[in-house]
Amino acid sequence: MLILYVLILVAALIGLSITVNIYKQKHEKKPLVCPFGADCHTVVTSQFSSFLGIGLELYGAAYYSLVILTYATFILFPGTVTPWSMFIATGATIGAFLFSLYLTFVQAFLIKSWCSWCLMSAGVSTSIFIFTMIELSVLNLSLLPILESLNTPILWMHLLGFALGVGGATITDIMFLKFLRDFTISKDEDAVLRTLSQVIWIGLLFVVISGIGLYLLNAETLHESSKFLLKMVVVAVIIINGAFLNLYVSPKLVTLSWNALPALKPVLRLRRAAFALGAISFVSWYSAFILGSIDSAPFTFTELLGIYGGLLLIAVVGSQILERMLCKSASTARV
Repeated sequence: MLILYVLILVAALIGLSITVNIYKQKHEKKPLVCPFGADCHTVVTSQFSSFLGIGLELYGAAYYSLVILTYATFILFPGTVTPWSMFIATGATIGAFLFSLYLTFVQAFLIKSWCSWCLMSAGVSTSIFIFTMIELSVLNLSLLPILESLNTPILWMHLLGFALGVGGATITDIMFLKFLRDFTISKDEDAVLRTLSQVIWIGLLFVVISGIGLYLLNAETLHESSKFLLKMVVVAVIIINGAFLNLYVSPKLVTLSWNALPALKPVLRLRRAAFALGAISFVSWYSAFILGSIDSAPFTFTELLGIYGGLLLIAVVGSQILERMLCKSASTARV
């Protein structure tokens, strides 16, 4: 077991050194040079290099510092290895691993540039996650008793996640319609939408992590629940739809202008796609919230899936009608 503690500690020290190096280079305004010929400077200075106004390297430094402190304590004081300490360490590790996946997705599909240092940090985070899972297996430590004692806080976390997601999706759609009335999203308006998007991602993270806890407590029952199965489908739709809308479509809308619209059909398609994806997000978040609020549903999984699919179809068609109405209204106003 000691070797696992040492491996996790060494990995965290490497991760901390990477994040400190990125922080120093950014704040000394020096170009960050990648060791493998990638474009680190573009990645670490992009609009996605911060989350809620805080640099991503600071989040990384805080996480690696927590891991270093935790496992140094485990090595020096073996008696501190308890179910509660492992529960906290595992929760932080899972959260960091999921966040590293999100950041890798951003590099691959949005920035379309790679930062070797960032990838190494993601690799370190993944290694810590794997070592932690092995550690739980070797210790033969069950965290279910702790989850049972935290059932109410986990449920509140689940509800908070839905509150952030539903509220964020609703406000985002309202602001989106307001901002696109002139067919242009300014940089200031984009900053507002990006902040709302980050709030929604936080809500989704809360929903996923608390959902894992609730699932582990009631796995056998939930496997037979049509409501739960549809909820998992809806959450998957939220993740995929949100990733495409917030990380690909919305940033491109910043470059839209009315003068470009008549000449560029791809730009029009992008705008219509944004309306459709916004409608899907709205319906999906409210569907997941309703499914999470009721005890059971008097329908089979297939019937619930059909109802959800019908609502999505209505929402998408309605969004396209609304987009064309706004487009026609703006065209008339400009004549």
